[in-house]
Amino acid sequence: MIKSFKQIPEPLQKQILYRLGWGAAALLLTIALFVYTMEIFSILFCVAVIIFFIVNSFMLFRRAVIGDYVMISGECLGITVTPLRRRTKMITMRSENNLTIKVMIRQRLKKISAGSKIVLYVATNVPVYESGGAHLLHTYLALDTKGGG
Repeated sequence: MIKSFKQIPEPLQKQILYRLGWGAAALLLTIALFVYTMEIFSILFCVAVIIFFIVNSFMLFRRAVIGDYVMISGECLGITVTPLRRRTKMITMRSENNLTIKVMIRQRLKKISAGSKIVLYVATNVPVYESGGAHLLHTYLALDTKGGG
């Protein structure tokens, strides 16, 4: 299992470990709630959260091991930010085979600018929509940025 984990690309490894970390944090919260409150409903909720994160990470691990994902690499053309907090909302990228792809961002990206190299890991069964001559992705497995413009 460790050998298989080491063969997975690094951004997917980070996502798996990130999800397992949230499961571990929920486990610590469950232990603290059990010791201090002994309230069964709070503990059951935390157990459900633990199960969710563990199952989610193992499903991602399985998908990565069997290769049920597509790696899209390209260059960032532009960034759309939110009006108030100026967080990255969407990036527009051009893939290596000259497709324009708009990706809705779900994480905080700090070091991305036009001209950055982007590697996007997408599940093979994710829906791709057409929007103004570009392909629109609402979800992805992992995102890796390299360099700045």
